[in-house]
Amino acid sequence: MTTTMAAEPEQPTIPRVLHRLRRTYRQHGWTIWHGEATGQYWAAHTGSMVLLCGDSETELAEAISRFRPLPRPNTVPAPRRPPLHLPPRPRPRGA
Repeated sequence: MTTTMAAEPEQPTIPRVLHRLRRTYRQHGWTIWHGEATGQYWAAHTGSMVLLCGDSETELAEAISRFRPLPRPNTVPAPRRPPLHLPPRPRPRGA
């Protein structure tokens, strides 16, 4: 008679989780990594200069989904002005 043990669902490894997060969020401007010292997942948005972290993949994904970068204001061209016409500079004394 053989005994079989019910296999527990395998936890995804950190590299797999990072690959999945990077594949999902890289196109939206996010850089994602795992801190070995902190044990947390980190994300930085390159355009908005924002840093987020989470203890798990799910926490980080929720933090990213809550964050909405502010839309960039429309640029308005500055009005063109004519060049300044200054009088000629005076000659130095003794020249």
